[in-house]
Amino acid sequence: MGIVRSRRKAETRSLLTEAGLRVFAERGLDLGTLDEVAATAGFTKGAIYRQFPSKGAFLLGLFEQYAAVARAGSGARQAGWFIPLTLQFAAHATRDPLLRRRFAVVLAEAPDGGTPEGQLLMALRRVLLVAQPTAQ
Repeated sequence: MGIVRSRRKAETRSLLTEAGLRVFAERGLDLGTLDEVAATAGFTKGAIYRQFPSKGAFLLGLFEQYAAVARAGSGARQAGWFIPLTLQFAAHATRDPLLRRRFAVVLAEAPDGGTPEGQLLMALRRVLLVAQPTAQ
């Protein structure tokens, strides 16, 4: 793949991810659609499927971007989508064991920073520890 094509693909992926963060923060993980994400980013839904094989893979990509911001500290957490998506991912983590484990790792690695966002992450860390099912 050429340099220009690689750069364009990375830029498209970034635009789709940013749009996805905003759409799913506003509409929720269950109600937000890939059509809305694509339209927000100025693409068709086909652009998403050229970057991600499924909605699940797209949501995983969003979670990875979210995780990077959570780990980056208080300055990065000022994005308008951060708190709504924190709550969305936390809600889904209570029902999805794989997401619960991934989210727990992110929460353990996220610096507190003494901000409201940091306090939210610390509280969720405690809640998810309690919500973890015990081995039978």
